[in-house]
Amino acid sequence: MPIPLTRAAGRLIPAPDAPLPQPPSSRVRALLGWLACRAAGPLTVAGLAAVVSNTIQAIVPTFLGAALDSGIENGLNARLWTICLGLLALFVVYAVGDTAQSYFGVSAWMRTSFDVTRLVGRQVSITGADLPRQASTGEVASVVASDAQYIGNFFERLPPLIGSAVSFAVVAVLMVSVSVRLGLIVLIGMPLVAWIVTLVIRPLQRRQAVQREAQSEVTTITTDTVAGLRILRGIGGEDVFARRYREASQELRRRGVEVAGTQSVLMSLQVLLPGLFVAVVVWAAARLAIDGAISAGELVTFYGYTAYLSWPLMVFSSSVQDYTRAMVGLRRLGRLLDVVPAAGTAAERLSLDPADGAAAAGEIIDADSGVRFAPGRMTAVVADDPEASAALATRLGRFDDDAPAVTLAGRPLTGMPLRDVRASIVVSGATAELFTGTLREALDVRGAAAPEPVDVGALVAAEAERAGIDAADQDVRPAAEELPGDDRLLAALEVADAGDVLTSLDRGLAGMITEKGRSLSGGQRQRVALARALLTEAPALVLIEPTSALDSHTESRVARRLHAARRERTTIIATESPLVLEACDEVVLLGDDGERARSTHRELLARARQGDPDALAYRAVVARAYGEQPDDGGAGFCPDGDRGPAGPSEPAGPDAATAAGAVRD
Repeated sequence: MPIPLTRAAGRLIPAPDAPLPQPPSSRVRALLGWLACRAAGPLTVAGLAAVVSNTIQAIVPTFLGAALDSGIENGLNARLWTICLGLLALFVVYAVGDTAQSYFGVSAWMRTSFDVTRLVGRQVSITGADLPRQASTGEVASVVASDAQYIGNFFERLPPLIGSAVSFAVVAVLMVSVSVRLGLIVLIGMPLVAWIVTLVIRPLQRRQAVQREAQSEVTTITTDTVAGLRILRGIGGEDVFARRYREASQELRRRGVEVAGTQSVLMSLQVLLPGLFVAVVVWAAARLAIDGAISAGELVTFYGYTAYLSWPLMVFSSSVQDYTRAMVGLRRLGRLLDVVPAAGTAAERLSLDPADGAAAAGEIIDADSGVRFAPGRMTAVVADDPEASAALATRLGRFDDDAPAVTLAGRPLTGMPLRDVRASIVVSGATAELFTGTLREALDVRGAAAPEPVDVGALVAAEAERAGIDAADQDVRPAAEELPGDDRLLAALEVADAGDVLTSLDRGLAGMITEKGRSLSGGQRQRVALARALLTEAPALVLIEPTSALDSHTESRVARRLHAARRERTTIIATESPLVLEACDEVVLLGDDGERARSTHRELLARARQGDPDALAYRAVVARAYGEQPDDGGAGFCPDGDRGPAGPSEPAGPDAATAAGAVRD
């Protein structure tokens, strides 16, 4: 019945949100043992079923030999019928055992593969930007795409290996009980054949490891090329990367040929050695039958034993191949697990949820630069070196515990629980990273409900309707066009001047955003990212160039609305845009030695006209941002053309005009 099987599967295969403990060690054998313990249930059941089914296979020749001897001596008799009925019963049990072995073996494979995939996903979440610095994207993708399956394949192959080992022992005992000579041939010959097969394992393992590294390299180059194809076309670098891809793929081909050559030798041995072994045993048994030492039925029995023993040998050889692949995959998994987060501990990152943190507000002090950020003010940071402002944002967000200390309301960030830091300070980077899903999910990353799973029928129907690149990334689950709490999302979009994003999607907040947000323009992605940051309602919000992709009119509106929306909350903006600087309560100029000047945008420009050196340096930085020379009078706006997609048509307002005049004066 399907219901019991479904229930059994639910017990053996963990739910997607089932707790996943941390492995005790990243060493290969420790990971192997940990995964085996995780799949102990289905492995045990599959192992017992394999022992039963393989043992039945092993003893069938005994019944056939007895039936032959009984038929030769007495013809069709009751004993012969009894033997036949016994064989029938054994085959029924064998069928049940083999089915159970297959079912629970696949369950063990699914559980192990799922655990490996979850480990990698959790490690990516824990380490964040630290993982790509120590492992390539291709390596991470390869562990999920192939290594997880290889490791699962080994565990699926483990029960048949156990059953084959037990059946070999049973056959050896039965053969020794009939003929010591033939039994010794089996006991010595089979381990010898298995040892010869293992001689091929070490070179196969080394070559597979090299092949997998080459595959990761190809994956990395492919990912980088696809992600940066537009840039490559602009700089004329397509041929260079095409050549790199060609060279890497040729190297992968060469390594694949080496692996295939070793595997072909192994497969040949799998056929040749058992054949030779069967020939030796049959020859020896035939000699004994001719001498009258064994009967005709016992000769058939010995032949059946020998023919069966090729199966355990084949299982052993296949298991060895799966083992080598699994070891390579576990080593790569171990390397990923060895990456430690730069901020907080792994245990702390595992349970990190800003919603559970205690948000704190107060003065923020950066010890490295000496900059103080007053609470409830909108402060802009302008740096001689753009990397200085980026480093400041990294320190403010506590992304590296080895960085100089930052205090919040007198408390060092490194002394606070990481969840409290994430609840108190939110950093929105310069790159607007969006993910596949609805616009609602892209905005409300903290409060959105988990996506509802879709059934197979809906998935198939959705796939049938898909066409084109954009459609290929569409989600298949239904999404409500209106939900409670949408007013917050709409208000954030209004502040970010992202009303055009709503109108560009067919279903508004329920409309789908494709991978990396490529269905939106650069300016639209940036404004959605800004709205997402605003929705966190963090006491301190750090924005890095939040308007770099916007035209001047849209930039002015966003700056003014942002100031109004963040009133009485701390907002820190790393920018060089005069329109944003004009909207800020104060501006801080960072130099090599820390803070050089602090005032409003207009006051700094006025001081520059009076010849103040720090103010002149400030005006030079702002002018440089727009490609103007400092001696031209300052940093004016770029022409009213697109630096990105413009928002809805709206006058820039008096502030923008005043700012332009002030800068150019």
